[in-house]
Order: sequence, then C-alpha cells, then structure tokens
Amino acid sequence: MTTVEPPGANEPLDELDFRLLAGVRELWEDADPMPATLVEQIRFAIALEDVDLEVMRIREQEGLAVARSAAEQGRLITFDSESLTIMVNVSPEAAGTIRLDGWLTPPAEHPIEVRTANGPLTTTSDAEGRFAVSGVAHGMVQVLVRTLGRSRTVSTPAIEL
Repeated sequence: MTTVEPPGANEPLDELDFRLLAGVRELWEDADPMPATLVEQIRFAIALEDVDLEVMRIREQEGLAVARSAAEQGRLITFDSESLTIMVNVSPEAAGTIRLDGWLTPPAEHPIEVRTANGPLTTTSDAEGRFAVSGVAHGMVQVLVRTLGRSRTVSTPAIEL
C-alpha cells in the first residue's frame, strides 16, 4: 500500500490552518459540548491512592418510584466486575443528603469507603455483604470495597448522585 500525502502536509501551520481548526472546534463545541462536570469527574476518579484497582461497570439502574411514596423514592444501581457485584439502593434523607444501602455478592465482611467531594465515609459490610452509609452529600460518589484477603481494591466508577 502506498501512502500519498497531500501537498503542503510537511509545511508549518499558517493563519488559514488555524482559522479552519478554530472553526472545527467551534462546530464541535456547539454540536457536542463537553459535559459541565467532566473535568470534575476526571479529577475525582484519578485522585485514588491505590494503584491496584479493579473498576466495576454499571450493569443496570432502575427507579423504585412505583413501590414507594414520593418521599421515599430511590433508585437501585447494580455494579459488577469479575470478582464482585454491588447492588446499591440510593434514597433521599430528610436532611437533604442521601443514604446508600448496599449488598455485596459474594457476601462477606469487607471495609467499605464511600468517596465524596466532602471526604470519605467508611463502614464495613456484614457477613451477609450488607452495608449502609447515611449522610452522603449529593455530587460525585464512588464506592470502594477493600476486599479482605486480596490486595486489590474494587471500585465503582465515579457517578453523580
């Protein structure tokens, strides 16, 4: 296969090139703008101290509005990876914060850390894999499971709650 470069491909960029590139940038900023929280999400995600991290993926999200009153509405989010599944029920609290009720599969006692923009909240899952954390501020949240007996920490992706 022969590669043919267009005329001027090796020349330095000139004023016309910069105007064309600025036009393309403006077009994409209008057509598909960067999400307002993208930079915050990236900074939040890379601030982890642990390098050996297994990041989960969101398997499904569903609202629980049908089964509960408006004041108790929540949503259920399931994350999974090769080694662990976490199901988290997110429900509002009267103080304007949120409560996370979680279940780990396979069930076991593990230290749990809920990372928030205001700092980490910690708890431990019980032998059945259940845990709960109250007083979680709205914003970027990430759940870390420091699995006992393994050096690897399992983490959900950072999500906006």
